[in-house]
Amino acid sequence: MIEFWLLVALAILIALVWKPFRQHVLGGLDARSDKIRAELEEAKRLHEEAKQLLARHQRQLHEGESLAADIRSRAAAETKRLETQLRADFEQLVQRRTKLAEERIAQEEARAVADVRARAAELAVATTRRLLTEKLGGEAAQRVMQNSIREVTQKLG
Repeated sequence: MIEFWLLVALAILIALVWKPFRQHVLGGLDARSDKIRAELEEAKRLHEEAKQLLARHQRQLHEGESLAADIRSRAAAETKRLETQLRADFEQLVQRRTKLAEERIAQEEARAVADVRARAAELAVATTRRLLTEKLGGEAAQRVMQNSIREVTQKLG
């Protein structure tokens, strides 16, 4: 019978120790599993957030590359347009300056011809006057001179 009482005492002892033991050990294990579960959920949340950030940054990178390509193509087109415009402007400037130079040359040429004609006329008049004065004398020389001046003026004009 002592064995029976020992067995009952052991059962009571186990029952008394089991509840705090279970609460302490199993409660600690439950708390630890809850903590691990919370950390896993936090890790999953952070992982999803990181994936979203990565996707957003990849989109932004793609958009930035597209924008850069668009800017490069527009810059190339603008460069080509400006080059064409500048070439056309340069050609027009060269043509205008060439035309201006040709006009100046023509004016100088005409002035030189006019100067030579005027000088030739003056020399002809002076020579004729001298010859007539030496050969004819006074009034007859004046008449011949006036006729000659009119004739030269008509031919030059």
